[in-house]
Amino acid sequence: MIPPTTALEYGGRVADTKGSRHSWLRTASGLVGLVLAVPVLAWSVAAILPSHHALTFVSSVLAGSLAVPALVIAAIALILALLGRGGLRMTAVVISVMALIIPTSVTASTMWVTDRAGGWINVFSAAAVSSMADHPDETVRYGSGPDETAQIHRPRNHDTPVLVDIHGGGWNTNATMPATLRWFSDHGWLVIRPSYTLASKSHPTWDIAPKQVACAWAWSLSHAKELGGDPTRVSIMGDSAGGGMAINLAYGAASGKLTSSCGPVRAPKSVLALYPTVDVAAVQSVTTLGAGNAATKYTGGTPEQFPDRYRAVNSSTWITAKAPPTMVIQGNHDTFVPPSSVRDFVARARQAGVDITHVQLPMLNHAFDAQARDSLGFQAVTSLGQTFLSEHQ
Repeated sequence: MIPPTTALEYGGRVADTKGSRHSWLRTASGLVGLVLAVPVLAWSVAAILPSHHALTFVSSVLAGSLAVPALVIAAIALILALLGRGGLRMTAVVISVMALIIPTSVTASTMWVTDRAGGWINVFSAAAVSSMADHPDETVRYGSGPDETAQIHRPRNHDTPVLVDIHGGGWNTNATMPATLRWFSDHGWLVIRPSYTLASKSHPTWDIAPKQVACAWAWSLSHAKELGGDPTRVSIMGDSAGGGMAINLAYGAASGKLTSSCGPVRAPKSVLALYPTVDVAAVQSVTTLGAGNAATKYTGGTPEQFPDRYRAVNSSTWITAKAPPTMVIQGNHDTFVPPSSVRDFVARARQAGVDITHVQLPMLNHAFDAQARDSLGFQAVTSLGQTFLSEHQ
């Protein structure tokens, strides 16, 4: 039998041990919350700073992919911080709250604008993003040149609408968005993605790539049926440099100014342009991370050296009242394609009588949709695109 005094001492030691353990757990909780919140806050700050350097640019581009996961992490950090103790608790809570601000703002603004424009976003899916990797069902040739190939993404059914995608990449790289193309094929579109000759410092392609794109368009129209699509329901899509070329092709075909040696070209049913380079001179003036150099390679020089070349690739040159319905989607934080140049083009197109929809996502940068499948940006583009294209088949 334990003496009463000893029992009291023993009970006190047990209580002290439990209290010490509880205190340690609260300290650990606050520390973990702080560790989680700090990198989220650092990324958030970098994402909203001017994107003149690689770190801030990458952080900003990733906002469309990381906003919801960052929001979840910051929320967990805040809960853990609230369970903390002492001065550490207050520090962790303040940093966690600060870490929540930017991800919440990006998520809320993107969802609100997307919803108002006719799209939708599943925030739970956006919290569990995955790789953009995918592969085409087939690669074919649309011409005899080494660069004249096209990837085919087939839907499950036949006689489906056709979507021709003109890739971006600053005219000098091949920017891939395989998950986006697969999404559209899974949702009932025959997707054709042609390649074209890429520009280099010694080899401008301002008068080559558009002709190849027109040839690929003519080929797509004539081969749509044998590929399982409906040749009477063909739309065009493009991102960045490809977005500008898609608009130029569509408007040129609508006005009758565009021809191709590869066959007849008719206007598409609709145009979906993602952060398009509608004003190559405006892009050429951008010094951040080589954007201006890309335009110089494409045209072979500056607007002062070759004004006719810049005029030929400027989308405003091709505006016509006969243009098909057009949707332009861009982030207002775009570093590569000045948002003002896109707004000016949209205003001119509207004034000319074009049925054009301009969706401006307030806190997103260039290529905000192309970094992760099911991300905030990915869902915004695919849902808006599906709604718009389906309405104009």
